[in-house]
Amino acid sequence: MKHLLVVLLLVSPGAALDAFGQEKEGGKGETPETLSGRPLDYSNLARLPYRQLIKIAQSDGGSKPDAEVYKLRIKSRNPDVKSADIELFLNLKDGPMVVVVNDQGFLEIPHTKELLEANPDLIANQPRGTLNIFVDIEVPKVSPPNIVDGKVKYQELFRPLVEIQNEMRKVDPTFGLGGQQFVLEIETGEEPIKITRTLGARTFRPNSRGKVYMIMEAYLYEENPDVEIPDDAKMNVLPASPEEIEDIRSR
Repeated sequence: MKHLLVVLLLVSPGAALDAFGQEKEGGKGETPETLSGRPLDYSNLARLPYRQLIKIAQSDGGSKPDAEVYKLRIKSRNPDVKSADIELFLNLKDGPMVVVVNDQGFLEIPHTKELLEANPDLIANQPRGTLNIFVDIEVPKVSPPNIVDGKVKYQELFRPLVEIQNEMRKVDPTFGLGGQQFVLEIETGEEPIKITRTLGARTFRPNSRGKVYMIMEAYLYEENPDVEIPDDAKMNVLPASPEEIEDIRSR
C-alpha cells in the first residue's frame, strides 16, 4: 500500500451538521428577498450568528485569535447546489454586507470588535439545515497501513484514522465523542475486501467506481481480525456526517 490521502475539511462538530439550522427570534411572517431576488420564508433561511461563525473559524488550533480575516468553506448537502449558487450576507442594521463565495466554496469573514458586538446573522439563500460550514486544518502526516501479501490486521488498517482522531482531540477535546466522524475510502478496482473472523467472514465489494467505504467498528477493533486487501489499494480518510456513517453501517 503506497497511497494514503488524508482529506479533512470539517472540524467543529455540530456546526457541520446544522450550523445554519437555528431558529431566529421573531420575524414570523416576513418573506425577505434574497440577494438573487428569490423570496424565501424567513424562518426557512439558513443562517448562523456571527459569534458562532468566529468560534468555528477559531477552532483551528493554528488560527490566530486576533486575525483580521478568517477563511472558511461552505457546501450544500444537496449535490445539485453548487458553490456559485450559494449567496451570503451579514444582516447588519445599516444594510447587508455581502460575503462572496468563490468557485471552490471558500469565503472570507472579517473579524472586528464592532461585528462581535452587533452579532449579526450570516444569512444564506438556501433552506435551513442544508449547509455545512468548514474550516481548513493542517492534519498530521500518517503512514499508510502495512499490508503484507494482501493481508493486514484490522487495527493496523484503521491506525491512520485513529491517529488523526487523536491529533484532532488536541485541538478539540470533544472531537469524535458524539460518534464517528471519519470513514475509510479504499479504492480497490474490482477486488473486494474480506474480513475473516472466528465466527465467519464478511466481504465488502466495491461500488461502481471501484471504491469501498468502511467505518471502524469497536467490536472488530477489539477482536483485531485479518483483513484481505489488495497490496496496491489507495486509501483516503474522509470526514462523514452521521447520516453517511449510518448508511455505510447498514449496507
